[in-house]
Amino acid sequence: MHRSSYNRMKYFKENYLNPNDELKILDIGSFDKEEDYNYGLILNEKKWTYHGLDLKEGNNVHVVVENPYDWKEIADETYDVIISGQAFEHIEYFWLTLEQVKRVLKPGGLICFIVPSSGPVHRNPYDCYRFQQDGMKAMAKYINFTILETGTHQDEHNPWNDSHLIAKKPESGTKEDLEYKIDNLEKKVDSIISKLDI
Repeated sequence: MHRSSYNRMKYFKENYLNPNDELKILDIGSFDKEEDYNYGLILNEKKWTYHGLDLKEGNNVHVVVENPYDWKEIADETYDVIISGQAFEHIEYFWLTLEQVKRVLKPGGLICFIVPSSGPVHRNPYDCYRFQQDGMKAMAKYINFTILETGTHQDEHNPWNDSHLIAKKPESGTKEDLEYKIDNLEKKVDSIISKLDI
């Protein structure tokens, strides 16, 4: 993780999260070779529970998922906050991962995603995308989240020029929340029917 990403996550913490709230936080793509430089060190308030999610065990990983597009290891509406830094450019079908984000985030929960808008190829094992500010807005639009903030940070000393998205899932009981729950229920019913081979 590079310093600008680390600093942007500190900004999110300081401006959007309350250390007195009890929060469960999930970090997508949390594996970090550098043991003294990851988001878990930032999000370490006493009332917060931080879980790093990745596809393999390792430093700063607490939840290992078998499939990046189906987090069967995590129940619906488990987390209050979901973050990610320098992961979505490596996810081939990131929109499917966004659907999992929507599923496991509680109503009214927050997301903060940080991704490069430029920079050299860095496969892990893939390097598929660079995101501009409009791309970050499209992410929120796809999962019907309310955008709180987006931006791209130009820095002549940093080739990545990170873009960020801070957004909120609709509160429980809203029209958007009910539409999501109906759609999710229909998908589950379809899955059960297909397994029954009727």
